[in-house]
Amino acid sequence: MNSNNTKQPSKFTRFLRNNAALLLLIFCVLAITAVVLAVTLSKNEPVVPDDPVAGKPEEDKPSDADKPNQPTTQKVNVYFASPLQYTGVGMEYTFGPDNIMVYSQTLEHWLTHKAVDLKAEAGTAVCAMFDGTVTKATQSYGTGYYVTIDHGDNVVATYQSLADLIVKEGDVVKKGDVIGYVSDSAEYEFMDGPHLHLEVTVNKEYVDPMPYVNGEKYRTVEVAV
Repeated sequence: MNSNNTKQPSKFTRFLRNNAALLLLIFCVLAITAVVLAVTLSKNEPVVPDDPVAGKPEEDKPSDADKPNQPTTQKVNVYFASPLQYTGVGMEYTFGPDNIMVYSQTLEHWLTHKAVDLKAEAGTAVCAMFDGTVTKATQSYGTGYYVTIDHGDNVVATYQSLADLIVKEGDVVKKGDVIGYVSDSAEYEFMDGPHLHLEVTVNKEYVDPMPYVNGEKYRTVEVAV
């Protein structure tokens, strides 16, 4: 019997020979997949610029000083102030619904009093109780020298029995500005001594001046802050 010395190919070799085309196709698919994956990952990488400072330099940004000022306002209560340093109250305000009568020593009869008389030494400065415009600055026999000021919002005050006039019609005054001095120039009340005869009207109706004198009345205004 003749022996066969020819070496038989292994199973792996036969597999490679029989499936060469399939293996080549698989290799190509894997290679294409690897290329596609590499390209996709490279697109997702962050781009780092050559200059590490991104955007505008800090010095190019507008500073707070360059920004336009934005005006802001707030509402505050501004109170009326006493027109003078007085030592007492003479005839009080009695005009109103009850119309209480008071006795006038000068006129020697009973009457209603549409004002309040604030006693003070002659020459005591009389000041505007609030900002306003002088609408009258004159004199008469019964009231003496007097100044009428429109304080706004239909509030009008008349300061009577002054020694003289230091303001004139049309003047704009501020709260605390001196508008005259105490005297006994009002002939209708000269027996009561030096004092300020103060009248206040609101919407042309007489009201008690004392809440204004005592600083109980105020006006809400808008001021810049």
